Amino acid sequence: MPPARVDVLILGGGLAGLRAALSCLKAAPGLRVAVVSLASIPSGSSFANRNDALGVHVCLNDSEREQYVREVQSLNRGQAFLDPRLLAIQAEEGEARLADLIELGLPFERDERGGLVPRSSCFSPDSRRAYVFKGLERAWGCFRSRLEALGCLFVPGFQPIAIRGGTDPGALLLPLGGGAAIPVRAGAVVVALGGPARLFRHTMAGPGVPGYGHGLLASAGADMANCGYLQFMWGTVPGKRFFQPGDWSGADPALAAPRRGHCPFGYRLEDSAVDLALAAMMEPDGTVPLEEGRVAPMAHASNGGAVIDEWAQTSVPGLLACGECATGMHGANRIGGGMVLATQVFGHRAGVRAVELAHGEDCGRGPAWEAPVIDRRERIEGLRWLAKGLSRFAVLGGRPGHQEFLRELRARLETARDWRLRLSLRTGEMVLDRL
Repeated sequence: MPPARVDVLILGGGLAGLRAALSCLKAAPGLRVAVVSLASIPSGSSFANRNDALGVHVCLNDSEREQYVREVQSLNRGQAFLDPRLLAIQAEEGEARLADLIELGLPFERDERGGLVPRSSCFSPDSRRAYVFKGLERAWGCFRSRLEALGCLFVPGFQPIAIRGGTDPGALLLPLGGGAAIPVRAGAVVVALGGPARLFRHTMAGPGVPGYGHGLLASAGADMANCGYLQFMWGTVPGKRFFQPGDWSGADPALAAPRRGHCPFGYRLEDSAVDLALAAMMEPDGTVPLEEGRVAPMAHASNGGAVIDEWAQTSVPGLLACGECATGMHGANRIGGGMVLATQVFGHRAGVRAVELAHGEDCGRGPAWEAPVIDRRERIEGLRWLAKGLSRFAVLGGRPGHQEFLRELRARLETARDWRLRLSLRTGEMVLDRL
């Protein structure tokens, strides 16, 4: 059971949440830090990559840092919110965070001499700034064992249904196995719940991601941005095997080669015409029939979320965000390995700042939490409707009919009662409204 009060409450047990917890306890040993997650095993998109590997994009000298900043800015061309301060911090601090991961014992690829193997990245094919670690369960274990040694409290089997900052930060947690919701007060709350990809019918997001993190933050009053910019990669249906649009027989020959240079769809890139031509053949179930079989654009990871400052603070005092719950460091398109970099850089900064907030004065109890409305029948039907609609209308920058779907979504949001459905609809609304 979660305690009634902790110093720092971290919602989410992926790479971002675990990094925040680690930085909290390194900065202030003995601090009461709790990590709330849906499961007690590796879960979420951080530890669900189909290749059992992840890459982190790291700049090791000034030349690489300058090139990285130029590449990210060029990729986005002013189409999405991009904070130059956050971008510069990512470029500057990646090397230190890579050293932290190595010290933790993460299994990075190494050459015969024991050196790290640099690789190229999606949207950065000429660079060699990505470093890959394999064995994600082992990587999770490295974090877990270090955090347990530092006294971190793990609270699996709970889902956050409401959060707040201000003078009395905290969260309302609902046990997955049933029972009454439990309020937890904290000196600071760090939200690291992942993005909305899990709400889509066709998705590559990992299990254990609630999908409604953006709606939770918005309901708490956090400023949000870039919520319509999700990564989409094509996969087979069924099976979710990766399908490269550049290999499609109907692809424009002039665009096929550059499209093969990256896995995700690129917003406003010239070669996105290949994806859009495929999507023009999309059927009502969100799939495209080809000779090779059915394929679909699958929601992967979000580049949007709460607008944060350089210490991962949202616009709500006492409420911080990192990972896919935060934005400002990516823009519309993200260089490969950039999300893992963001989890470590801003997860670390969130942890450091949360310690400072936790040492502030306890201002007393805030208003009572509202009891959640649970209507499982409404939830099941509503989430199925939302998933189908998002995969049909909210992919690849928005498909014809998305405005009509948005209007229907808002009408449903006005009458929805179930707490999870309401947060999910709120998240879907932000995705669609920002297309």
